[in-house]
Amino acid sequence: MNGFSAARAIIAAMITPALLILASGLLIATALVRLARVVDRVRKLAETREAPPAGELHRHERRALLAERAVRLYFFAVVCFVLAGFAIAADHFAGDRLTWLPVLMTTGGMCLIVAGSTAMLAECRLAAAQVRAEIAGSVPG
Repeated sequence: MNGFSAARAIIAAMITPALLILASGLLIATALVRLARVVDRVRKLAETREAPPAGELHRHERRALLAERAVRLYFFAVVCFVLAGFAIAADHFAGDRLTWLPVLMTTGGMCLIVAGSTAMLAECRLAAAQVRAEIAGSVPG
């Protein structure tokens, strides 16, 4: 006997999806904070009762849509990782004949994280462009 029971092996295998779920949760939190900042800025613009500079509301809308897309993709990644945990157990009960299933679910979740991170990268670039435009607009010519 190698000192590693089947139950321990299954639990050890399920640790990876759990860590990926945790990482996805942190990404969700980050994306939600960025989305909240966009909402706060739009509300502040609405309070001023002045017409915002051309294109500013459009940039805010794009930023909000990108952050929302990232949150959605990250949540789907969490679902994939949870299903991967169940797939690991199902594979064990099927006598290791379903090894492709947890691999597929985990790979799918990782692809969703990449897609969500791409959306967040686009949102960050748009936010940086917006800050540069605000700085350029505030400097006397």
